[in-house]
Amino acid sequence: MPTKRHPSLQPLSRHHHHALVLALHLIKQERSNDELRTELQHFWQNGGQEHFREEEEVLLPAYAKHAALDRPEIVQLLLEHVQVRSLISQICEDQRADKMQQLGRLLQSHVRNEEQVVFPLIESALPEAELARLAPYFAEHYTQ
Repeated sequence: MPTKRHPSLQPLSRHHHHALVLALHLIKQERSNDELRTELQHFWQNGGQEHFREEEEVLLPAYAKHAALDRPEIVQLLLEHVQVRSLISQICEDQRADKMQQLGRLLQSHVRNEEQVVFPLIESALPEAELARLAPYFAEHYTQ
């Protein structure tokens, strides 16, 4: 059964669905490397990069007003953002197709961790008014 997500965070969760689809494609590698690289570039340039920035520049600063950022869950999220960016660079710029499955597995575990651990942590720490205030920052980028 899907987790009931606060409406303000639902656009991020919907974008996570697209990340999971991409992750599955990267893991299974049923298409050519060029097709997968194109799909990855499209994902990253059309919301993926912005998604990371919004989590780092909007969501986590809001969370930091109410809780400590040095929690292992938050540190892991940020480290994984760096790892994802590095792998995308290696695949798209350095033509490292051998990194595709690694990126797919990382994206899969990263999204699941955000949905099952980090977002519930943030939802429990932020007052309703603060969560509601965040809605416009996410909704405008992820409506489809």
